[in-house]
Amino acid sequence: MTAVTKCLCAPLLGAFLACSTLPSATAASASHDAALARLAPLVTDPHPRVRAEAVRALAKIPSAKAAELVLVAADGIGADPFLEYAVWLSINDLAQPFLAALESGAWVPDSPAKQKQLEFAMKALDPALASSSVAKILAAKPLTKDGAGPWIELIGAAGGPAEVNRLWEQVVARNFDTPALNRALGALASAARLRNVKPAGDSAPGMSLLAYATFPTRVAYVDLLGAWKNPGAAFAEMVKLAGDEKTPAEVRTALFAAFRELGAIGPVLGALQPLAAKTSPVPVRRAAAVTLASLQPGKFAGLALDEIADTKTEAEALDLWRGVLGTKGAAKLFAEKVAGKTELPPHVATSGLRAARESGQADPSLIAALTKIANITTLSPDKLTPAKLKELADLALSSGDPTRGERVYRRAELGCTLCHSIGGVGGKVGPDMTSVGAAAPADYLVESVLLPSAKIKEGFHSLTVETKDDQEFNGILIRETGQELILRNSQNQDVSVPKTNIRKRANSQLSLMPSGLMDTVSEGDRNDLIAFLSRLGKPGEFDASKGGVARVWRVLPVTHRMDQGGWDKITKGDFTAKWTAMECGLKEGHTWSSLASLVNGALPKSEFATLADVPKHVTLTSLFVGTTFTVAKGGPVTFRVDGPAKTEAWLNGQPVKAPGAALTTTLPAGTHTLVIRLDGAQLPEKLKVSSGDVAFATN
Repeated sequence: MTAVTKCLCAPLLGAFLACSTLPSATAASASHDAALARLAPLVTDPHPRVRAEAVRALAKIPSAKAAELVLVAADGIGADPFLEYAVWLSINDLAQPFLAALESGAWVPDSPAKQKQLEFAMKALDPALASSSVAKILAAKPLTKDGAGPWIELIGAAGGPAEVNRLWEQVVARNFDTPALNRALGALASAARLRNVKPAGDSAPGMSLLAYATFPTRVAYVDLLGAWKNPGAAFAEMVKLAGDEKTPAEVRTALFAAFRELGAIGPVLGALQPLAAKTSPVPVRRAAAVTLASLQPGKFAGLALDEIADTKTEAEALDLWRGVLGTKGAAKLFAEKVAGKTELPPHVATSGLRAARESGQADPSLIAALTKIANITTLSPDKLTPAKLKELADLALSSGDPTRGERVYRRAELGCTLCHSIGGVGGKVGPDMTSVGAAAPADYLVESVLLPSAKIKEGFHSLTVETKDDQEFNGILIRETGQELILRNSQNQDVSVPKTNIRKRANSQLSLMPSGLMDTVSEGDRNDLIAFLSRLGKPGEFDASKGGVARVWRVLPVTHRMDQGGWDKITKGDFTAKWTAMECGLKEGHTWSSLASLVNGALPKSEFATLADVPKHVTLTSLFVGTTFTVAKGGPVTFRVDGPAKTEAWLNGQPVKAPGAALTTTLPAGTHTLVIRLDGAQLPEKLKVSSGDVAFATN
């Protein structure tokens, strides 16, 4: 134990011992107060292990104040499973005093932080205990139209049948505004999936939400239909919408996910087969074929493989492969179908290999069949000896170009940016890469790229979960409560798996980074990639550790028709805003896209110009780019804008003057948006915005 560790643990041990040897009630009270005072600052300590020890010590003090401090520690759980488990144990140990304080009003969830703490506690506690308290608390509390307070989420986390019925009745009566309505639908779905608590009857009274609601509300209602597994009269309308080419893509995706959740029952299979016919629109028949194959792979694998073979891009094929290979036993059945194919397009075989290898228990027969069709020569792990790894590393360092290597790293088909972060930007599936070059030798980097499962970093071992409805999930365990597991998969998505639906769980010996990812990358590109990784964190162009530059951008090409509507909707910095096809003159409508800067902070024209491609009949007038940042302390703020010949900028929707490359203003503490206009007829070679006065957002 180091001196620092001893120093950190000493107060904890002292407090723990003080409250475990108490001679009398009076002495106990005084000792408890003293222990609480010593433990209070430790529940917010920057070290997760110190917080974990503190909350376990608090569990020995049977008081509402101890429970309150335990929940304060819950605010900093993040991705630390040890701390989460410690908080979960301790709030269960302190359930009685906590619930008594909640019911009496001694502890009030009167802030957003406390409302999150309450939701965590109710998910952690025994459902019988939590439900009883929720019923008492909500008996005298109306659910307001704006859904103020934590009560909607509380019903989802711990409400009994009466409370869930009450919430559903208010949804059906349309007595919520849109944001609260969406929260209520989500809470009802959560109660059904995690605790099997549902209102009486079926979901038909909410059918109007399928046609007369915003896209997010329609998606939330469809998700609820899947969770309840009892759509009733709404089923026919679901099928009709799923088969309609005009149904928005988000809604269609939700509909087929709901069909998958309803399961391989007669009505579902009977409804999906006509939708999978060649006469159906392409998006419809693909979704139907994939859903059928995920429900009954033995019967429909061939149908789905035909649709996958019809795709034109690797991204399309990969999405469909992932949809069918998530079912138990599907990989082996698809291997038989692939072996019977005389040929498959190369992108179909390579994307299938990636999807197959993403599984925690990859099927060797499917990998062999796809490898043969793709005509890929793989590097045998047996030949990658330490001497060979050193040889490959030396070659990469001598011949690789890190600038080209960064472009290889950013290729969408490799998924590096989806799983790893640099400078805080990117995925959280794998280790942070910001300083990997400064911390690891080149031969270790070569091994990590070519043999990702050889040495898996602590905290990044994956978990494979098999459910009772024959789905398989593989990912990093992010959180575990009494009701669910949260896994982060290889697409950087957090997936909730209800514990009541888990058939089996096992630690995987494989990395989430698929093996063979470099099989389709040329030797030159591989050398460039290793050269890039080896430079990360070292002084110079590839050091992202210092910050001070905008790394995440939202980009919006603006057409002549959008100009006619004015720029107010654009410049105010609402990056969730959408434009209809009529408003922008584009067939699919329009939204902001996301781009990440290079490691040096620059956003090159080669990347944002691709978003400026518009049909010939449409005139591109501008390219607006925006970013978000936080000011810790109000006062003067200066930005440097490199790239554009002239800077036109808006801060929080207000135009600001920017003589030359400098932009100076005064801002209060808080979060702000910066929007810059680039001339659509003369795009700059790059855009880079830097400031030492703000913290730029990383997502």
